[in-house]
Amino acid sequence: MAHRDVSGGSPPCQRCIKDGRECVLATSNRGGSRIRKKNLSLGHLPTAPSASPLKHELPFAQTSAPGIQYNNLPQDNSLNVLSVTRPPETPVESVATSTASVEPDDDSISNADSTIPTTLPSNPSDAWQNLQELHGNGEVPSMGYKAGVDQVNGSQVGLSTQFVSSRGIMSYRLVREGHLTPQIISSLVSHYHSNYHAHLPLVPRQYFDPAHLDHFAAQCKHLLTAVLTIASKDDIGNPYLHECCSRYMHDLISGIAAGIDCGVESVEALLLLAEWEPQGLRNRVESVGKGEEDRAAWMHVGTALRVGNFLGLERTSFRNEANEATEESELHARNRLAWASCYISDRLISLRIGKGFWARGPGPMTGFSGRDFPTLRPLVSSDEDYARIFHAHLELTQLYSNVHDVLYTGMRTSGHMMLRGDYVKYIDEFRHSIARWQVNWGDLVCASHIKVTLRMSYEYLCLYTNAFAFQAAISQILSKRPEEDDYTLRDYLKSFFSEIGSLQDARFILESLRAAKSYLRILTTDIDPVQYLRYMPVRYYLYSIYSAVFLFKARSIGALKKDEEHEIRQIMSQTVAILRQASNSSQDPGSRYAHLLERLWQRSKLPPPASGPDVKWADSHASKIYSDPQPEPIGQIPFSEAGVCYLRPDGLSKFSSPTAYLSIGIACALELASHGIHLALTYNSNGSKVERLIQAICASPENSHLRLSSHQVDMSSTSSIGSLFPAIQSAHRNHLPDILISNAGRGIRIPDIVDIPLSEWSATITINLTSAFLLAQHCVPHMRSQHWGRIVFISSIAAYGGGINGAHYAASKGGLVALSKNLSTRLAGDGISVNDVAPAMIEGTGMIPNEEAVRGTPGDVKGIPVGRLGQTDEVARVVGMCVRTGYMTGQSLVIGGGLK
Repeated sequence: MAHRDVSGGSPPCQRCIKDGRECVLATSNRGGSRIRKKNLSLGHLPTAPSASPLKHELPFAQTSAPGIQYNNLPQDNSLNVLSVTRPPETPVESVATSTASVEPDDDSISNADSTIPTTLPSNPSDAWQNLQELHGNGEVPSMGYKAGVDQVNGSQVGLSTQFVSSRGIMSYRLVREGHLTPQIISSLVSHYHSNYHAHLPLVPRQYFDPAHLDHFAAQCKHLLTAVLTIASKDDIGNPYLHECCSRYMHDLISGIAAGIDCGVESVEALLLLAEWEPQGLRNRVESVGKGEEDRAAWMHVGTALRVGNFLGLERTSFRNEANEATEESELHARNRLAWASCYISDRLISLRIGKGFWARGPGPMTGFSGRDFPTLRPLVSSDEDYARIFHAHLELTQLYSNVHDVLYTGMRTSGHMMLRGDYVKYIDEFRHSIARWQVNWGDLVCASHIKVTLRMSYEYLCLYTNAFAFQAAISQILSKRPEEDDYTLRDYLKSFFSEIGSLQDARFILESLRAAKSYLRILTTDIDPVQYLRYMPVRYYLYSIYSAVFLFKARSIGALKKDEEHEIRQIMSQTVAILRQASNSSQDPGSRYAHLLERLWQRSKLPPPASGPDVKWADSHASKIYSDPQPEPIGQIPFSEAGVCYLRPDGLSKFSSPTAYLSIGIACALELASHGIHLALTYNSNGSKVERLIQAICASPENSHLRLSSHQVDMSSTSSIGSLFPAIQSAHRNHLPDILISNAGRGIRIPDIVDIPLSEWSATITINLTSAFLLAQHCVPHMRSQHWGRIVFISSIAAYGGGINGAHYAASKGGLVALSKNLSTRLAGDGISVNDVAPAMIEGTGMIPNEEAVRGTPGDVKGIPVGRLGQTDEVARVVGMCVRTGYMTGQSLVIGGGLK
C-alpha cells in the first residue's frame, strides 16, 4: 500500500523504499466509482512480444526498437513533429495474468471516475490538474503528438544521443539565427565558470564540460542565456555579443512573466541575473549609480520566488529519506539548492532596499549542512567544497534575516524601539550569534577570493546590526533637544558625539565605525580589483557604498576624531580608485557608484591628506600620470585617483647637453612627484639620466612610498609605444595611466622650408604628433572606464606661427593644438579634460640650454617682453594646474613671456 509523502503521492513511497516492499497505490471505491471490468478469459489474453529494450546509444539513423518509425525528418536534424506507431501485436495496456475471477458487470467502464481523486479539489489549480491526469490516461483526445514522447504510455522515446546532440546547440536561438557560434558560446561558458561560478554555484557542474553543451542548450535555455549574458558583458571589444544575449534574455524573462511553462533552470537563471544585473538588460544606463541594480534585482528575485513556489520547490525545505543515488533525488537536491538560493537572495535584496521579504516561508530547514547540498560537494580532493561555503553563507543569511525582522521591521516600529531603548537586548543577542558564526566559520579553508566574500559579509552584518544603535542614539538626542536651542542641528549633535565614550551605546557605535572601516580596508587591500572584484556580485559594491556613506555621516556629526579624518579620506580615495579599476567600462556599477561617492566626499571640504597619491609615472618625451587612490581635492576634481604619469626625462632626443636634466619633462616629473604621484619614466637612449632622476626623487623621505619605473620607448615606433602599456601595468600593480602629459618632441632648427628634407618632415611629424595621438588612443579607454582623466599636450608657440624653428616643427605643434581641441569636445562628457601648454623660449631644454644659445637670433632675450627666458619649473606648474583643474578643457596656454 502506498503511503503519501512529500514526493506528491506517486509510488514508490518512502516507507516502501525503506522496507524493500512493492508499492501499489490503492484506488478508492467510495461513491460507487470503482473500476468494473468485463470478464476476460485467460485464453484471450494477448501476449506481449519479447522486444529488446531501447538502446539510446544507437545512431539516429538506425531503428532503436521494433515498430518505432521516424517519418519525414528534416535534413538539418531540426525536429518539428515526431510520428510514433506501434505494431498491431503490441498491447496498449499490460494486463497481469491472474487466477482470480473478475466480477462480471454490465455497467459501462468509467475510467474518468476512477482516475479523479476522491478528495475534492481545494482550488482551480487542483481541478485542472485532475483534467490533466485524464488527458495523460488517454481520456481526452490528443491534438497531436508531442515531439519525442511516446503518447501510448507517456514514456520518453529512445532518441539517440547523436540526435539530441545534433539538435541541441544548433537549435539554440542565438546560434540558429547566426548571432553566436558554438565556439563562442563554449568560450563564454568557460569564462563564466572561471570567474563567476564560485560566487553562486547554481549551474550544474556537468554543463561546464564542452561535451554537454548540447544538453545545456536543449534542457536549460534560460540558464544558459543568463550565463552568456553575464559573461558577455566583459567583452567590451565586442559589445554586439552582450547586446544580442541581453535581448534574448529579455525575451525569455518576458515569457516567464507571461506564464510560459518553465522549470527550475528558469529560477536559477533569474537568481544569477539578480546577483550581477548585466547592464544590457536595461534600456538606459546612467552615468552615476541610481539604484537600478537594486530595482532590477528586486524584481528578478521576486519572479524567481513566484516560479519556485509554483514548481513546489518549497517542499525541499525539509529533509526526507530518499536514496541519494537515485536520479529523482539528484533533481530533488538541485531543487533544494535553488530554493535555498531563493531564500538567500530574497533576504539579501530585501535588506539592501529596506523592504519586507518576498516570501515568509518555508525557508531552508534549520540544521542544514553541506551534506544537504550534494551537487556542491567536491568530487576530488582538489575541488572547492562549495557545499560548506554555501552552508556558511546560508547561516549568515539567517542572521541577516533575524536582524532585519527584529530591528528593521518598519519605520514606526523601529522608531518606537529606538526611543524606548529596548533594542539593546536584541543587539546584544545578535552580537553573540554573529560572534558564534565567526568562531564556526572564520577558519574555513577555501580560495582567498571566496573567503574574502565571507569576511566582507560578516563585517557588513556587524555594521548593519550596530548601526541601529548609532541611529537610536541620534534619535534619542534629538528628541530631547530644546525647542529654542541656538545651535544648528549638526553642531548640537557634535556636542554629544565628540565624546562617544560618554554615551550609553558607545560600544555599539564604536563597533559600527570599526566594521565600516574594516569592510573598506578589505575591499581596498585584500582583493585584486581586476582579477577578482570585477566578477563579484554587485551587492559587495553596494555594501562599500553604504560603508562609505555611513562614515561620511558619522564624520559630519563629530563621531570621528580629527586624526581619523585623514585616514578616512585616504580610505575613501582608495575605495573610489578600486571600484573604478574593477570596472570594464563607465557603465559598470563600480565606475558609476565610484563617481557618485567621489562627488560626496569632494563636497565635504576636508583638508588634504598628509600624503598624496601613491602611484604615478612620468616621461618627458611624452608624459602621463598614474596615481594610486588618494586624490587631493583642488577645485571640483581630485588631483588623481589612480593613474600613471608618463614623462620623458631625457629631453629632446636630438640634444643631450648636461643641462638637459632640467628639461620640461624632468620638471613635470618633479612637480608630480611632489604631490605623491607614482611615476613611470620613459627614455629613448639615455637610461642613466632616468635612473639619476629616480634616485633624486627617492632621496626625499616623503617620497619613500612612491613607485617609480623606467621604460625604454622609441616614439617613432608604433609597436614600441604599444608595448609600453603592458610594461607599465606590470610595474604598477596593474594600473594604467589616469593622466597623460605628452611631451615627446623633436626639433631640428631648419628655418627655411627649402632646406627641410622630407625625411626630417616625416620624423618630426611622427615623434611630435603621431606619438601623441597613439598615446592618447591607448589611455582614453581606461580613463573612460573610470569617468576621470587628464590629458595635457606640450605644444609650442610655433603652432601660432612664432618660434625659431622651421615649418616642419610648426606644423607638428599646430597639429597637436588641433588634436587637443578636438578631443576636448569629444571626451568632456567622459570626465576627461584635454588641454595643451605652449611654451616659448624656455631655458634648460635641449633646444635652448641657456641665453648664449639664442643671442643674436630671432629668439634673443632682448626680444622677449619680460626680458628673460622662461624656466622649466614654470611650465611644470602650469601642467600641474591643468591636471588639478577639471573644469578647464579645450584650452591652449601660451607660456612665452609676453611673446605673440
